[in-house]
Amino acid sequence: MDLSTRRTHLDQPRGHVLIAHGYGEHSGRFEGLSTALLNAGYDVSTYDHYGHGTSPGPRAQVDVGALIKDHISARQEVLADSRFDELILFGHSMGGLITAASALISQRGIRCMVLTGPAFIPLPHLPAPVVGGLGKLARYLPGVQVPAAQSTPEHSLLSRDPSVQEAFDADPLNYHGAPPLLTASTMVIQGKKALEHADRLTCPTLIFHGSADELTSPEGSAEFVARVLEAHPDADIHLRVIDGACHEVLNEPEKAMVLRDLLLWVEKH
Repeated sequence: MDLSTRRTHLDQPRGHVLIAHGYGEHSGRFEGLSTALLNAGYDVSTYDHYGHGTSPGPRAQVDVGALIKDHISARQEVLADSRFDELILFGHSMGGLITAASALISQRGIRCMVLTGPAFIPLPHLPAPVVGGLGKLARYLPGVQVPAAQSTPEHSLLSRDPSVQEAFDADPLNYHGAPPLLTASTMVIQGKKALEHADRLTCPTLIFHGSADELTSPEGSAEFVARVLEAHPDADIHLRVIDGACHEVLNEPEKAMVLRDLLLWVEKH
């Protein structure tokens, strides 16, 4: 796995953050977050998921279950070369689902976790029988594209800031087509599993979700938090819904507030 680690120049940094990007994009889109974390005194590691960015594989055609295993391996590799024995995990969208699922499998070596727009329930929502049928079909036709909502110049699903969509469309490392069947079906399946096993989570967790997100459901994040609290009433887990925000809360007009709250919460832990 091609991991990239950037370190602060501090003798005693505050921690080490592993960033997991979302579907169809790459780690370079989180340069702003990485820089803010570095300036705040944290070491930062990133990588591109298989089939994304500079990594090998069919573009955006992935088994999300395999990406969760990759994330666990990435955590082990980062820790092996880290100045800390615990990591701060950050994940966005599909990367948020991957990060949460990775933590549910093993919380060893995790200090805390921050998720933005995690894909516990990808949109548009599909009934369970449909998902089951798509999962079976994906074994034979993994690359068939699934019709899904797409951003347009008039209506971006990413952000209310039009420059965000323009930059995304102009970036050759991003994927610009409809989601392949394999990706769409396994993302729904893994999101359902994460919700079913949310009661296993004990590490401090902060989730941000835009109320106007049309790519991942805010209700999925609310259900995840509710299931954790049902099992552990005193759990340190919080959901902050950003009113009117679209999918990328760190690229919305409220981004300064979100980033400030993210850094303050991480510093606290």
